[in-house]
Amino acid sequence: MAESFPPTKPVQQLAAEACKQVPENYIHTKDAHIQASCPLLDLPSIDLSLLSSSKELTKLRSTLSSCGCFQAINHGISDDFLEKDGEIGKSFFALPMEEKQKYGRTADDIEGYGNDSILSEHQILDWTDRLYLTVSPQEQIKYNVWPADPENFRFVFIPFLSLALVGSRGVNESSDSIKARSTSSLNQLVS
Repeated sequence: MAESFPPTKPVQQLAAEACKQVPENYIHTKDAHIQASCPLLDLPSIDLSLLSSSKELTKLRSTLSSCGCFQAINHGISDDFLEKDGEIGKSFFALPMEEKQKYGRTADDIEGYGNDSILSEHQILDWTDRLYLTVSPQEQIKYNVWPADPENFRFVFIPFLSLALVGSRGVNESSDSIKARSTSSLNQLVS
C-alpha cells in the first residue's frame, strides 16, 4: 500500500491565519511540468431525452470512448433544484471552520472535507478546499462525512443523487443497448 501523508490544513484556515507566505507545497514554479499549450476540450453535449434514438446512442458511445465525459442536457433536473443545490453547497462552505472539520477527511481516505490527498512529499497542491462524498453504490456511502449542517444538506442532495443515478442507469442501459445492437449486427454480417 502506498505511503499516506497527513492532510494539510484547509486553505480557508491557512488564509484566516494570515500566513505571511503561501506554503511551498502550493506554489507552482516555472520548472513545474505544466503544459501551457494543452488544447481545450470541446465538450460534447448529450441529450438525455433522446437516448432511445440510435443517433444519440452512437454519439454517446463515441463521446465516452474518446474523451470519457460530456455535458448532459434535457436531463429533467429543474433550474430551481440546481439553484437549491448550489445554495446548500455555499451554505456548507460558509460554516465556521470547526463545524466543517467535523466532516474532515483522514489521511487514509479521500472522503470528507479538506483539500488534496497528499500522495508524495513533493506534491504541489491546489489552493482549494473540497467536500468529497461517495454517492453510489448506496452501500458505500459514508454518511458520517455527510454534513448534518446546514440542516437540509441531505434533504437537498439525496433527491439530486436519485435523479443523477437514474440518469446514469439510463446511460448504462443505453450503452448496453449499443453493445447488443452491435453484436446483433455483427452476427447478421457473419451468418
